[in-house]
Amino acid sequence: MSLNELLIKVKNRGGRITKTRIAILDCLLSAKKPLSSTELITCLKAKKISVNRTTVYRELAYLTENALAREVHLLGKAVLYELSVEHCHHLICLKCHQIKTLPLERDLCQQEALVGQDSGFQVLDHSLDFYGLCAHCQQITI
Repeated sequence: MSLNELLIKVKNRGGRITKTRIAILDCLLSAKKPLSSTELITCLKAKKISVNRTTVYRELAYLTENALAREVHLLGKAVLYELSVEHCHHLICLKCHQIKTLPLERDLCQQEALVGQDSGFQVLDHSLDFYGLCAHCQQITI
């Protein structure tokens, strides 16, 4: 999804298009992993956008309430955020805590439908994360 498509979704949900909101969406869109609020502020500073932490939390609340972003809870870390336009899974290194996004949507959607059919359970969402050692930490461990 492009930044313009995200901004159309904001407008369609009655939201305003502000420099801060555009920059936050751009940071989340370009990230290869979920971001903490601190990482998001760092990204905003790199874009020469000066905001306080309260504004960032307010924007993240707006984006999550309007299903444009979602909270991600991994390894007992602070809450992380990613765009909710694509359902993502994660590879998490237990040693260095590196997180990579792993798209697996098609096969899991089929499995989700089967779970619902077989069990009579209405699946609303799922979470699948893989924990292990990244390539770098595997080399250090050897």
